[in-house]
This record gives sequence, C-alpha cells and structure tokens, in this order.
Amino acid sequence: MYRARILQDSSGYQTMRFFPRPRIFYVSPWLLAAATALLVLIVVTFTLNNIRREQQLMTMAMLQKADTLMRVVHSGARSSYLFDLNRGIWRSDPWHAYVQRMINHVAEEPDVLFLAVVNEQGKVVVHDNPDRLGETMQINLPRSSEEINAREPSTGYRISSTPETGRLFEAVRAFFPYRSLVRPVPHGQGNRKRSLRQPEGMMLHPPVRSDEFIPGGNDGHAYFMVVGLDMRNFDQAVRRLKLQALILSVTMLLVGIGGWLSLAAVQGFRVSQRTLAEIKAFTALLVAKLPVGIIATDRVGRITTWNSAAEEMIGISARDTVGKRPAEVLPPEFTGFFNTGGIDAEKQTASAGHERDILFSLAERQLHLLCHSIDVLDNQGEFQGQVLLVSNLTQIKAMEKEMRENERLAAVGRMAAGVAHEVRNPLSSIKGLALLLKGKFASDSRESETAGLLIQEVERMNRTVSELLSFARPAPLHVRKVELAELLGDALRFISSDTESSGIAARLELPADIPPVAGDPDRLNQVFLNLLLNAVQSMERGGELTVSASNNRDDGTVAISIRDSGCGIPPENMSQLFYPYFTTKAGGTGIGLAISQKIISDHRGVIRIDSVPGQGTTVTVELPVYPDAQVIP
Repeated sequence: MYRARILQDSSGYQTMRFFPRPRIFYVSPWLLAAATALLVLIVVTFTLNNIRREQQLMTMAMLQKADTLMRVVHSGARSSYLFDLNRGIWRSDPWHAYVQRMINHVAEEPDVLFLAVVNEQGKVVVHDNPDRLGETMQINLPRSSEEINAREPSTGYRISSTPETGRLFEAVRAFFPYRSLVRPVPHGQGNRKRSLRQPEGMMLHPPVRSDEFIPGGNDGHAYFMVVGLDMRNFDQAVRRLKLQALILSVTMLLVGIGGWLSLAAVQGFRVSQRTLAEIKAFTALLVAKLPVGIIATDRVGRITTWNSAAEEMIGISARDTVGKRPAEVLPPEFTGFFNTGGIDAEKQTASAGHERDILFSLAERQLHLLCHSIDVLDNQGEFQGQVLLVSNLTQIKAMEKEMRENERLAAVGRMAAGVAHEVRNPLSSIKGLALLLKGKFASDSRESETAGLLIQEVERMNRTVSELLSFARPAPLHVRKVELAELLGDALRFISSDTESSGIAARLELPADIPPVAGDPDRLNQVFLNLLLNAVQSMERGGELTVSASNNRDDGTVAISIRDSGCGIPPENMSQLFYPYFTTKAGGTGIGLAISQKIISDHRGVIRIDSVPGQGTTVTVELPVYPDAQVIP
C-alpha cells in the first residue's frame, strides 16, 4: 500500500510522490489461508475427540450396567439363599436354582438380551433361555488363577454383531458361587426342626452367618457370568452425538469463515478508502496543475471546482467563485456555456456539449481562448452538473499567424528570386548600352550626362536586386563562437560619426559574465548595423541610444536589446515591420528588417520590436549561447 504526498521545491514547483504505507492493519492472504486451515484442523480435532470421549463414556456406562446386573444376580441369589437358611429351609442344589431365579428376574430389564453363567469350558450352566442350557458359548474367558480368584475380579467386554440382534455388548466376569455345605447339626436339634412344618423337597437348617460362605463351587470348578446388552440405544446416541458434533463443527467453521470474510471485507474497505484518498489527492493535484482551465458546477448550478489555470486566464480567484452560480461571478463571455433558468436542476435535461472560440481581454491583453462545455450525466442519464474546459490558444494562434507569414514570405521570396533573375539580365544589357552611348558623346554634353544618370539608376536597381536575392536565398552561415562585447563594440564604433553628427549619446551596457553566442560574425554584424542605423535615423533631433545584453539561463539564450528615444512606431505599422519593401522612410528600401529577421531565424533566434509612439523603440534579439546553439547551415 502507498500513500501520496505533495512536495514543493524552492521554485514553487509541486510534484506528487507515493511512499509505502505502514502495514499496521494489513493481513497477508497467505496468513488468512493458514489461519483458516488451522481453524479447520482445530474444529476437526475437537469434534473427533468429543466423539471418542463420548463413546468411551457410553462404553463405560454399559460396562457399569453389566457389572451392576452381575452384582445384582450374585447378591440377590446369595441373599435369597441365606434367607432360606435362616428360616431353616435347605435345598440340595442351592446356587443353580437361586441364580436361575435371579437371572430370570433380571433378564426382564430393557436392553438385556441374555444373562448366563458358564463354566471354564464355556458350557452354559445357567441361562435365562432354558433352551440354551448345555450349549457352549464362543467367548474369551479369563484363564489365570489370580484373575479368577481375585476378591474384586475385573469385568471384561467385547462388542460383536449377529444377524438376529445386530450389535451386541458382551460383558464377562468371574462368578463365585457359595458352598451349600453347612456345619453338622447337634443331636436332637434335627428332630425338633423336623417337628416344624417343612415344605416338600426342602430341609430345615439352623441360622448361619454370611461370613461362613467361601468362594468356589461345590465341584471346585470356576464359573463366569456373561451379560449380553443390546447396543441399538448406544448406536442411536452415538449417531445423535456425531450429528450434534457435525452441526457444532459446521457452525464453528461457518463462524470462522464469516470472521475471515469480515476481516477481508474490512481490509478491502480500508484498502478502498486508501486508494480513493490517493486517487483524490492525485486528481486534485492533476486538476490544480493542468494548463487547461477547469470550471465545474454541481446539479444545482453552483461552482464546485475552479483550478489555478482558470484563475490565470479569467483573473478571478477560486475563493471568490466556489459555491456561487456562474452568472454571478463569470464575465459575460463565459456564462453562455452553463445552463441557466428557473427550472429545478434535478429536472434539467442535459444538452449536448458545445465548443467555441472567444476573445477575452485581461489586463490590457487580448487572449484567444477555446471553451468546451461538457454535461455530466450519471448511469441513468440524469443531469449531475457541467464542466467547462478553457484552453489558452493565444500563443498557438500567434504561432499560426507567424507560420502563415513565413509561408507568405517564403512565397514572396521565391517569386522575388525569380523576378530578380529575370530583371538582372536586361539590366546588364542596359548598363552596357548606356556606357557605349556615354563614350560617344563629349563629357560635358547633355547626352553624356543623361547616359551617366542612366548608369546610376541601373546600378541602384542592381543593388536592389542583390538585396532581394540575399533575402530569398541567403548565403550559408559560417558559425563560430562570437564575443558580444567585441561584435557590438565594433558596430557602435562604425556608426559613431553618425551619432556624433546627430547629437546622439550612445552607450554599451554589458555585464562582465555575458557568455558568447554561436553565429556568423559577418551576418550578425549586418543585422546589428541595420538595427543601429534604423535607431539613429529615428532620432533626427538627437537622443539616447543604449545597447545592453542579459543572460537567460532558463532557456540558454542571450537577449541583446537596442533601445532608442526616437519618435517610435505607430501601432498600425507594427504588424508590417518585417514585410519586404515596407518602409516609412523616404529613402528606405524596406528590405533591411526582413533580411535581419531571416538571418536571426537562421541562427535559431528570435527578434522582437516594442515601440511606444513619441517615447522610443526597443528591438530585442535572442541568440543561443555557445556551444548549445543549433543553427541552419
């Protein structure tokens, strides 16, 4: 991410630079992806652990239930047996019958598929289903004597599956039947007991204590109790648990994804805000520094944008225009580009943008402006405002005019070269004939004088033709380094007799660090002599003639100024000064300034004339500094 900063140097020039923005709130997409993967891993691990833990808890619950059923059978059978003994009732096969009765009673409990007691070979001794007595059960039984004879034996289990019952939970534990033997009955007590009412098949026995019974059966073999529990409720609970865990996991995952998306949305919003701020800053700087004037209005017709170029071209500050209507602040030349009227701005229908050139006067300057009006519409085509673009075409128009003048002068030059060539040949014949006639007459005769006058006029015409050819086809330049102090000093000394005779004070003002220029000394001397003679001829009653120079380091040129205090030039003649044969002097040919302009143009320079009637004229010549100049060979 970057942020824009507007910098301004010592000259007032403003630039925009982009600097990296601190990533305080920035989150890498790879980090977000890693966080999402970690969240999924945590959720899956949490879910699997929950399911495993719940399965273990439910298995322990079923194991405890089976252990409890075993204890109930064992305790109930023993209690019933002891109760009968205390009543004096004794059976010859005590524990099988008592255990059978308890198993039949406990087997009625829900989820109990079977209860059985098996011997160490797996043969069924007691079973809630009499049909299975004597069968051998396929079950893993404890084999070690320590485990079998332990006072608190452990309970083992397994989970199996059968087509009839489905999944089955089988628990196995060592079963300790109690001895049916009792202590010998004292003599005489047995008869008294028999005198009591005695049920058929039972024997009365004196009361005994529970600690008189020891582990082990009457036959000395090990027995095991097997409990089979139905796992359908267990499986249903596990399925419900898995469904709940899945719902919880999906919920957590959705919450995590929602948080990630929220973070991404917030981050995207912040990035969008920063990008929008950067675009606004860039747009503001661009609008402010564009060389095109921009005037924008909103949908109600009030000015919202007024850049610095508009200030320079129209001469009104932005703080005096923003928030107002164009008709209140703009000159009449610009108000016609904006929608006006009393209708509601929201109901205005946008008109097509139009373009027009206008002439606008600002601070005694005539500006040529190109105005283009654009209507701003939204996606629904509703009017949202207007933008007026104002371009300053003054320099472009001046260049176009100069180009047309150059093209015209080039055409005139080509025509003049042709005319001069055609005129020069007859002049030579005329001059030869005049010399021949002059020689045939006496030197003091009227005919000889007329022939001499003819020769002078022919020579004058020949000089005019030479000047015309010089303008049309100038000689090649021999460019080298030219010291202005030497060049301008020689030119002033050459016209010193004219300045002294006319009472003109001439002075040369050159700074010590004036650089040399690149040019042809002879051609430049011709230009400055012509300009100095024009200045002297404009001061018939005397005056001041000042020649100065300055170094323009910005564009690499030297400006030479020739300023006089003469009569000046009328404004109507300013546009024709460089036309060939245009002159206001009685004896002038009008070709000097045109030739001077052509020479300076060949040096890639510029010549300008500023004049105020009655106050004087200033001619400025700009030439490239040596060796940066590029001249026409």
